Amino acid sequence: MLCEHCKKKIITERHLWTLFKQETHSICDSCYQRYPLFPQKITIPIEKGIAYVHVMISHGPKIEPQCYQSFLKIYYLDYLRHYSKTTFIYEDYLEDDGWQILESLEFGDLYVVTLYENTHEKGE
Repeated sequence: MLCEHCKKKIITERHLWTLFKQETHSICDSCYQRYPLFPQKITIPIEKGIAYVHVMISHGPKIEPQCYQSFLKIYYLDYLRHYSKTTFIYEDYLEDDGWQILESLEFGDLYVVTLYENTHEKGE
């Protein structure tokens, strides 16, 4: 498997217990060390409910979103266990006009997972 960011081959050590196990992450160790996840949970009140926003990378440079797709499993499980009555939304980068559209649709409570915080472009 190739790293989605640097396109180098991902080499994993195999032994008897992991011989047939498939690789799930599409980012190599060196790229993950350079661009680690800094998860953050924010609760935002909206017009018709509450938005539970989970930001995977709160600061740092933007890289290929496909690299972090395998890390979404914990958010899916958290949603299914604790917030299954809310609406689940995943966006790589949720901008301010996206929030306005979501509020105008009046879904109620939202469970939002974003890869990047919307203050990335503003420099805040």
